[in-house]
Amino acid sequence: MSMLLSLALFGGIWLLVAVPLARGVVAGLRAGEWWRPFEQNARGRYGILANSRSLASFRAPAPHRRTMLGLVTRWLIWTYVVAGLGYYPLMLAIRLAQLGGS
Repeated sequence: MSMLLSLALFGGIWLLVAVPLARGVVAGLRAGEWWRPFEQNARGRYGILANSRSLASFRAPAPHRRTMLGLVTRWLIWTYVVAGLGYYPLMLAIRLAQLGGS
């Protein structure tokens, strides 16, 4: 029972990060511009991956100051965070599957 609770808790935390990342990927693909999730939209709000004060460091700089290194760094950090947060829920799910099969 405690493993199910842990999976729900940590899986939920993982979803709070993984879903915005997936939406950012979709936004980048639709616009054909990988900076899109980090830019301001027409209403003046920032994209999915930079929309709060705590994520301000991910906001896109002015177009003339953007570099490929900056873009790759942003995406690598987000990918690392999602992978790191997903490790424990994945191990819990595997363990529960093993217990259910035996």
